[in-house]
Amino acid sequence: MLEVFKVEEKYDLVVCLSHLGYKYSGNKISDQVLAQRSEHIDVILGGHTHTFLDEPGEFRNKKGHLVIVNQAGWGGIMIGRLDIRWSRRRKLANPHNTMLKVS
Repeated sequence: MLEVFKVEEKYDLVVCLSHLGYKYSGNKISDQVLAQRSEHIDVILGGHTHTFLDEPGEFRNKKGHLVIVNQAGWGGIMIGRLDIRWSRRRKLANPHNTMLKVS
């Protein structure tokens, strides 16, 4: 399905909203594992493990392309802002995460 978006429809960006969890021991499916096993996902915004990330995780998918993974904790304590840029070759580059405290 995602191949249709990226290859045929030529979408610039595919974002996955996930509730798998950021990371587990072993090979249990998680945002990190999904990023590494995927081919057409560019960004994963995840939840479930309530992980506060100072900077987004950067992983390489099966094609060697960058996949950015981010979580902003839980309970509405923080709001995550993820800024991404494109390289000249239309690849994701220089992700930056800002955690904004909710008051």
